[in-house]
Parts: sequence; C-alpha cells; structure tokens
Amino acid sequence: MFSLAALPLSGWHEDLAAAEAARFGPTGTCRTLQSAEHVHYSARLLLIFLATLDNPPADPGELRESHLLRLRLHLQNRGDGVGFTGRFGAVLLLLRRLPPGRLRPEVVDFLARRGHVAGRPQEGRPGYSEREFAAIVTAARSDVAAIRDRIAAGEAELARIEAEGLDVFEGQERTDAERLLRLARTGTARGIPNGRTLPRGMVGNHWRRLLAQRLFLTESDLTPLLILGVALTGRNVETIKDLPAEHRLLEERAVAVNLLKRRRAKSASRETVHWEVGLPSRQLHTPGGYYLLLHRLTTRSRSFSGGDHLWSVFAGLDGRPADHGEYWDAKQEAAGHVAPFALRMNASRRLSLRQWSASHGLRDDVGELLEVTSNRIKTTVEVRTTRALGGHLPTASRTNTMDVSFRHYLKPDPRVRDWAERVMAQALADAENHARAATARVLDEAAETAMAADPHAAAKLLGTTAGKIAEARDGRLDTLVSACLDFENGPFDEGPCRQSFLTCLRCENALVLEKHLPALLALLDRMRAELDAANVADWCRRHAVTWLVVTRRILPRFTAAQIRNAEAAKPALPIAALFDGPKESA
Repeated sequence: MFSLAALPLSGWHEDLAAAEAARFGPTGTCRTLQSAEHVHYSARLLLIFLATLDNPPADPGELRESHLLRLRLHLQNRGDGVGFTGRFGAVLLLLRRLPPGRLRPEVVDFLARRGHVAGRPQEGRPGYSEREFAAIVTAARSDVAAIRDRIAAGEAELARIEAEGLDVFEGQERTDAERLLRLARTGTARGIPNGRTLPRGMVGNHWRRLLAQRLFLTESDLTPLLILGVALTGRNVETIKDLPAEHRLLEERAVAVNLLKRRRAKSASRETVHWEVGLPSRQLHTPGGYYLLLHRLTTRSRSFSGGDHLWSVFAGLDGRPADHGEYWDAKQEAAGHVAPFALRMNASRRLSLRQWSASHGLRDDVGELLEVTSNRIKTTVEVRTTRALGGHLPTASRTNTMDVSFRHYLKPDPRVRDWAERVMAQALADAENHARAATARVLDEAAETAMAADPHAAAKLLGTTAGKIAEARDGRLDTLVSACLDFENGPFDEGPCRQSFLTCLRCENALVLEKHLPALLALLDRMRAELDAANVADWCRRHAVTWLVVTRRILPRFTAAQIRNAEAAKPALPIAALFDGPKESA
C-alpha cells in the first residue's frame, strides 16, 4: 500500500522500505492503517528534507549527526512544540529500525541518546472531582437511557406491524408503517413525504435520520455511549471503540469479551475480561450490562454494515466523498450503515464533547463550562479504584501496568496526592510508634527517681506490675545489658525467650536503667574490636541495629556524668554469651 518510488534519494528507498516493514511487521508497534500512514509520512518527511540540502546524503551510510540536527531545527521552526516532538521522534524511531550496519557509528550513538524530543508531556491531566464525575456519568446515563427507550419503542412498533400486517393500518398510519417496515428490511430511509408534510425548516436528510433513529444508532448517539463506556469499564476510549461483537455470556452473570489494547506490545495487546452483568435494573451501572445493551442496539445495523466490530451506526448517504474517504465508500456500500471505528479510530467526526457538555449545562467546580475528555474520565476511574483498594497498585492496576497507572493517571491527580500524603503520614507515624515500642524502654535519672517514689504508677506506664518493678530495681531480672520484664512471654518466641542477649535491646520487654550503663559501654568496646577484625558487611548484618540502638536511643538519655561514672565501672563481658542464645546447663 506504500511506495517510496516517487520520492527523492533513491539510495535510501530499499533501506527505508525495510525499516517500514519492521515497524508494520509482527514485532512492530503499528496495528492500524493510521499509524502505518504516520510511519510512511516520517519516511517522506526525511527524504524530502534531505533532498533540499546542498550535499544531501545519497544513502544511509552518508547520513551525519549534523543532518539530523538540521532536520530537528527545521521542524522546530515550522510548527508547534508538541507537533515538532511527534514528527522528529517518529523519524528517529524509523531510523532505529534500519538494517544493521547501514548507519555511521556516531549516528547510531546519536539515535540512542535521550532527550531529542524533550518537552513532550510525560504526565496525564488530573481527573474530575466526585461532583464533576457524578454529573458527567448522570448526563451520559440519561442520554443512553433515552437512546435505549427510543429504539425499544421502534422495535416494539415494528413487531406490532409484522404481527398484525399492513391491512389494519389506514391513511398516514399505513404510510408510516410501510416506511418503518422498509427501513427494517433494507436499512434505508426512503419514501420521503412531499414537502407539504415535512415540518417547517426540515430537509430530507434530517427527516431520513429521524426515521432511521427509530431502529438504529446514529452518529449523534456515539458521544454519550462512549463516555458511559469509559466511565463504567475504566478502559481507554480506543479500547471501547474496538469492542468486538463476539462474546460469551457466563450464567447470565457476566460477559466474557476479548479486548484489543493497541498501545501495548503486540504480544500483550489482547486480553479477555469478564464484566459483571448485574440485574436488569442495573443495566446502565455495570460494564457487562452496558456491553450487552450496546450489542442489542447495534444488532440490526450490523446486519447491513457487516464485520466483527460491535459498533455500527446509520450514517446516511449524504456528504461528499472527498471529505470522508474510506468512510464514505463503506457507508455507500451498506445502505448508509457503517462500523464507525473499523477503518480509523477518528473516522466519525461528529463527536463534539464540548457541545455535549454545554447541552447538559455541565459546570466544573469553579463554575466554568466543564471540559469533558475520555482521558480524564479514565483517570477518575483509576483514582477511585486505587483509593477503594487502599492504594495497592498490583490489585488496582487492572487496565495498565503499575508504572503507567501511577505516572499517567495517579501521580498528576491532586486528590490522589492529598490522600496519599495523609496515608503516608499515618503510616510513618505508625512505623515510628512501632519502632519506639519495639525497642527497650530507657529510664533516665528523673524517670528512675519517679519509679522509686511511685512504683505502681511506673508499673502502669510500663504495662507491668509493681512487683516486677521492684525486682528490676534490685537486679533480679537482669540479663547482661538490661532487665527483662517478661522472660516467659517474649515477642520473638513462643514460651520462654531463646534469643541472644543482644536481642534484648530490640525487645519491648527490656528495661534499661543507669546500672546497666557499664555493661552497655563494655558491649560497644567488644563490638568495636570485632569490627576491626571482621568484614564490614558481615559486621553490619550482625550488629548495625544493636549499635544504633545503643548509640542513638539509649546513651543520649543519660547525662555526661552518668556515662563517665559507667566508663570507670565497665565489666569484662563474655562475648559468646551476648551473641548467642541462652544455653542449658549440663
């Protein structure tokens, strides 16, 4: 479908054709005619620009970095920033797919560098507030309900005509019945009444569309249907446009649909989803109910347009071929019916989200006309889902990878940031409280004095008994570096504690008093000595936490005088007893 023969610099043609084939092939990223045309346009853009140079490179081997920099400047000067980055980036992607060895090493290095298309926005826009989202969904749901009721009334009337026959109708009723019957059988809205019977100001094409709306979707119905589809499923609008007609109904509870996600790699572009159907009264509130309704609304039109796409509308036979291209040809061949997104995602040019928003009087939170976009609707759904699941991205990221969900949908949203900041603040507070509770309790000079004066109050604060407090003060509960308030019920073992004595400093049952300072200082000396003789990494794995607890949590609670007195009374500790667990006596 694409030819380079008419383009300049024939020495490039074979290599660029191979690069295009790589982009279009099974391992490439192009999956639509539109994206393929974009790639071919990049090849044309490159060759036409190079041909304007005084000494153009005759083949890829003569291409230099300076040529690409000049192309970059040329594109930057002639268009807007976003358009420039897209065009130049597409040229670079194409050059990267040239056959190996065809480019100079310095050009290959240039293509591999980052930042050539800097300025392209990397984050999406924030979603809607709860009020804005509710207003959008309510408006779309009301439109879709009206569409459903309109076609249901037409189908009921058609069923009555087919059951009773035309002979029971007379006059204008018979004429209307004949037109509706002909519309159902041929798909066309012909037999326009003469001008005297048309309402004032109505032309033939408008009348035909009004007649066709009794049994078929029309292009004006696409906007609310797409909006509701994105809101209910949380999928990109491109995925909703690509819905297939084929599906499986699972026990009237769910519908299984094979989705196509064009932005993913080809190996991961297809996915089977199971959408809840729900009760008939919830048809417009569940993704499965929405899909089955859309399937029913398009069944009759699909019998004329053909194909395996779910979407099919009556587009009429009016318009001009030059304006619609393949779209025009398709609807001429199918009595005005067409699968609007089968050829191109943007084939139907009747989607006007701004007009739709204005028609419903939708306003944003500051009172301006609410801008409705499918991307912001999807972002809102992503945010709501993530918050409902407590921020657990592996569970919440159902339609994108976790990285894409965070970068494009969650990170830019201010409501997510506010919520996440509250969650993180609480989590950090909980972690700090846990860390403080899960280490030895340290009593400084004032606390020890208070404990001696009122052991019952001290016992209440420490979660123990006055008897245990008395035993701790007398040294009857001492381990080597602290006192243990509950040896029989430690947090690390079931039953009596079997941990090393170093673990005491990370245990909520441990109590450190001034009389334990000499042993703690001796412990630091032993740890320093072991560090001098051991591998640093091994030492850190064994002793880093203990070192930090002693130096950061315990010693700062005591005065300089207390520490000096303890230095003079340091004992000789049995290091094996500290680093190993308790041993049974023979």
